[in-house]
Amino acid sequence: MASIYRRKKGGCFYITYQARPGERHTVKGCKDRAATEALARKLEADAMLRREGVIDVRTDQYAKAEARPLVVRDGEGQVVDGHLADYHAALLAKGVTRDHADLVRTRANKVLRLAKAERISQLSPSAVQGAVAAVREKGLSLATCNDTLRAIKQFSRWLWRDGRAREDVLVHLTGYNVALDRRHDRRALTDEELARLIAAAESGPAVMGMAGPDRAMLYRVAVGTGFRANELRSLTPESFDVDADPPMVTVQAAYSKHRRKDVQPIRRDLAYLLGPWLAAKQSGRSVFSGMPDKTAKMMRKDLAEVKTKWVEEVKSPEARKLRLDSDFLEYRDSAGRVADFHALRHTYVSRLVRSGANVKVAQELARHSTPILTLGRYAHVEVLDQTRALAALPSIDVVPAHREAGRATGTDGAVPLPDDPPPARNCLGKGQRSNGAGRGRLAGRGVGSPGTS
Repeated sequence: MASIYRRKKGGCFYITYQARPGERHTVKGCKDRAATEALARKLEADAMLRREGVIDVRTDQYAKAEARPLVVRDGEGQVVDGHLADYHAALLAKGVTRDHADLVRTRANKVLRLAKAERISQLSPSAVQGAVAAVREKGLSLATCNDTLRAIKQFSRWLWRDGRAREDVLVHLTGYNVALDRRHDRRALTDEELARLIAAAESGPAVMGMAGPDRAMLYRVAVGTGFRANELRSLTPESFDVDADPPMVTVQAAYSKHRRKDVQPIRRDLAYLLGPWLAAKQSGRSVFSGMPDKTAKMMRKDLAEVKTKWVEEVKSPEARKLRLDSDFLEYRDSAGRVADFHALRHTYVSRLVRSGANVKVAQELARHSTPILTLGRYAHVEVLDQTRALAALPSIDVVPAHREAGRATGTDGAVPLPDDPPPARNCLGKGQRSNGAGRGRLAGRGVGSPGTS
């Protein structure tokens, strides 16, 4: 039986009732005793129906979640409470880095503000789609719009999985086709570009607080492992086993993008260079402690310096003009593709594919979840690579002797058969093949080709 009482004269009545055996709840009523008694009877009846299983307890759970705001912001618009704050805490508890959790929260907060969604029931597909469209109208790329949409969809899925919403209402929303608006496509650096970049950093001054030899080793390890910037920052001397067979570098699960321990084999020539360099590093400390946050800006400065020296190698104004206008060592080439720090990972994957590694091996070394990502986004195949692949195919026809004799000039009246391309120049050491650095726009121009003077 519920009990009704007042805490002070003239104030509201309170109701204490038994929700289930051993569990009593207190609810504030009103100043009218009759109305409070009616509310008490309703509470007791609902409690009885829940105990008997007539009323689903999840209904109360959804109602409680609906009563709570999606987000509570302070005076500066920062998230301080609400479901979104709980989601941010859940991401951190899951082991997601704080930077990533903060980024997801910021993107989701932006959508909720633009969609004017304050409760779970207001988080509708149309409202969210309109909010993402508003983000696009501000001039942001389609890739950024997709990242924003992905953040709010993750939040919606969490609301459903955590028992706060009856369903994931945003599950059917799809993103934009980013191929229609690529603003930051990356390119793979050629072997000669890599060799010049590393050599210049090795003997050059500090850039953005990072010493030249450390910068050179950073570039070598990045293109020799395919590790991302944050993974490289996490490496300590204990992460390297240069005496193993094969040599290995380990990224701990806490720093890996996929939250798993990654053990990556490396070439022996890289391990040989790493040995004495690691000997000077402090145990337990990051070997790339001087690595700046803006790695793209650092690499852009290095590329500009190397490009200037390369242009000044030749004497004639015509040759200098050809080199200056070429894509060789450019941060952004004529096709709009950039050679930022993450482009070193693209270079790593592209060199794997160019070496003849099968799809499964390339996928495993790139640590991708699907070969589509490895070959579709990271493997950059040039025309010269395609020509080599075609030349390696066996002929499907027997070439008559009289056609063989006239093949070089095409005087037999047939289309000349392609010859094998000339061997590429080695730029990085024994056992490594060049991918035709400096060819393309400068092909056939002796004074403008890389390395000539």
